[in-house]
Amino acid sequence: MIRFVQVIVLVLLAEFHLNGQSNQLDRLKDEIAFYADITATADQDQHRIRAHDQMVAYIDTFLMEKGSYGKSLDSIPWLSVLQGDGFRIVTWQLRKSNEEYKYGGFIQWPDRLIRLKDTRPFINGAAYTTFTPSGWYGCIYYRILPFERGKEKYYILLGYNAENSLLNIKVADVLDLTGPEPRFGLPVFLGQDEPKSRLMITYADVSPARLNYDDQLGGIVHDHLESMPIGPEGESLPVTDGSMEAWIFKKGDWIYEEEVYDVKLTEPPMTDERRNWKEDKDILGRPRKD
Repeated sequence: MIRFVQVIVLVLLAEFHLNGQSNQLDRLKDEIAFYADITATADQDQHRIRAHDQMVAYIDTFLMEKGSYGKSLDSIPWLSVLQGDGFRIVTWQLRKSNEEYKYGGFIQWPDRLIRLKDTRPFINGAAYTTFTPSGWYGCIYYRILPFERGKEKYYILLGYNAENSLLNIKVADVLDLTGPEPRFGLPVFLGQDEPKSRLMITYADVSPARLNYDDQLGGIVHDHLESMPIGPEGESLPVTDGSMEAWIFKKGDWIYEEEVYDVKLTEPPMTDERRNWKEDKDILGRPRKD
């Protein structure tokens, strides 16, 4: 009888501990959502920066809690959460000013965590470089695409970077988890001079460009860009000319095709057709609720 009572007590204590842990994660998640909302929508630069610092502090506390991997973050609209095979990658954006945007994120497994540190700007060669989580080309990812090369599995990460008030960048990066530490970039984009480790599509904010995966074509498709004198001071900026280019997946590599037709692209959540997107849309492309 005594042993039976002891077992019951242990079960109740374990249940109490699990409930307490779950409640703590829920509380932290609420705080993350609160500060993420301010980070994304506040008018004042200093308010967004201050809220971002608080949000990151709560994210760090959340991630240190046991069982945090099992707690969904999908309901927080200001975070981009992509699920891989046994891991998730979470990214977000901070607008420090109209001329400076920074990004943060992490990769989490049930028993492991890697934080991502945005170390832009990179002066030259970013399309041909391999980066580490501590030297990451920051952006907010909107799609993950697994692919195989040889006997290894890799992931294409499609992302968006708000470079400044005039230019945006969309990126098709490669997440390499085959080694002891994650790496970003792999020379698998072939057909334009030397192999590229990532695709980088720089375009004018007044002329949104598409970058996404076309299932029927089996490739990454993006707008072709031409420079035109449309800047506020008459400077030339890259804008789409209506034609499309592609990178078709073949035997582990992505092969360049100069022009493709009959492409049906679902717009990624960052794409917008309006001139003042950065001012009156949130980081996921939805109208702000002021």
